[in-house]
Amino acid sequence: MKLLSLERWAEERYEEPPQIGTLRKWARNGNIYPPPEKEGTEYKVRPDAIFIRPNKYCKTVNTNQSRYPLKGRLIERIIDGEAGQV
Repeated sequence: MKLLSLERWAEERYEEPPQIGTLRKWARNGNIYPPPEKEGTEYKVRPDAIFIRPNKYCKTVNTNQSRYPLKGRLIERIIDGEAGQV
């Protein structure tokens, strides 16, 4: 897959693309997924990359990382009596 520069990627994604400083900050902070690759002094991005808002990581809750993370495999092992066995 051919990689695009940050400027080119922003031109394709936005009507009014952000400044290059903002794009570089997004790349450094991990706000672009999949993460851009740095080639020399320039970041290269996949054409299908998306911007991730830092305060809204996902739309759905992963059940393994929900409010009660201990439910699941550990509880199953305790119930089955396998928790203390090696």
